[in-house]
Amino acid sequence: MALRWGYLGAGGIADIIATDFGHAGLKIQAVATRDMARTNAFADKFNIPNRHPDYAALVADPEVDVIYISTVQTLHRDHALLAIEAGKHVLLEKPFTMNAADAHEIYAAAKRKNVFVMEAMWTRFLPTMTAVFAAINAGEIGTPHFVYADHSQYLPIERAPRLWNREQGGGAHYDLGIYPMHMAIRALGFPDSVSGKSIMTDTGVDSATAAVLQYNNGSLALINSCMTMAGTLTAAIHGDKGRIEIDGWFFEQTTFSIFDNKHQLVRTYEEKIAGRGMQYQAIHVEECIAKGLTESPILSLAETVKIMEVMEQVHVF
Repeated sequence: MALRWGYLGAGGIADIIATDFGHAGLKIQAVATRDMARTNAFADKFNIPNRHPDYAALVADPEVDVIYISTVQTLHRDHALLAIEAGKHVLLEKPFTMNAADAHEIYAAAKRKNVFVMEAMWTRFLPTMTAVFAAINAGEIGTPHFVYADHSQYLPIERAPRLWNREQGGGAHYDLGIYPMHMAIRALGFPDSVSGKSIMTDTGVDSATAAVLQYNNGSLALINSCMTMAGTLTAAIHGDKGRIEIDGWFFEQTTFSIFDNKHQLVRTYEEKIAGRGMQYQAIHVEECIAKGLTESPILSLAETVKIMEVMEQVHVF
């Protein structure tokens, strides 16, 4: 039996994901926003039958099995706990929370209620990333020891006002830097020490943050995020036998090249997919729930909590 999804929130990212759900034939059963007119408009666009006046009604809907939460990240803790306490499985948008304490609270609630919860770090489930880490696991670049990843976009306040608003979880580090952080930790594991520097705005959020992740085995990651300047949006993973260069935008379905230590091209990857690729994480969620799992083997809830701890070490409001 196909799982029935409920959408808690229906902003821009929910619209993209709902479109990608259509590519995979996934079922959106219900939706709720803070405004009934907006709820109905979203439901009409995606042929969603159940329309709720508030979030409490959505999580109480007996025809909903799993909740996708896409509200502003400062509300992630409250909305995740609302769904978990109702016994629903949860796919929670990135960044998972704005601090490690909230992430721990969600983790504890999920374990107590025995429900599946996963951060919606969709990049992890893209065919590009599957291919990148298959190459690493096959030893094509040897042992990885260095990661560089950039997520810098030009997002002035008139274009992205939420990013400049501290009360709405704005700033480059949590909204953009979560992607490079996931890349570094997936490739190298959790660091032994972390350092970072931020450039702060007059509105109390960081416009740019750079971080260094250091490892006792000599490995290193350099990651940066910025919302006032456009960067390369590329990433690279260097091993002792070669390197992988991931083209921009590295966190989307994109191309990559593998080089040996003599800078000779070994091979390239250029697979195309339908849509933006956000359906793959949802497909994975359904597969995990069908197996009775409460954590993903690709991105466990425990790993997400630890990543939020590292994020907090780099930059704290």
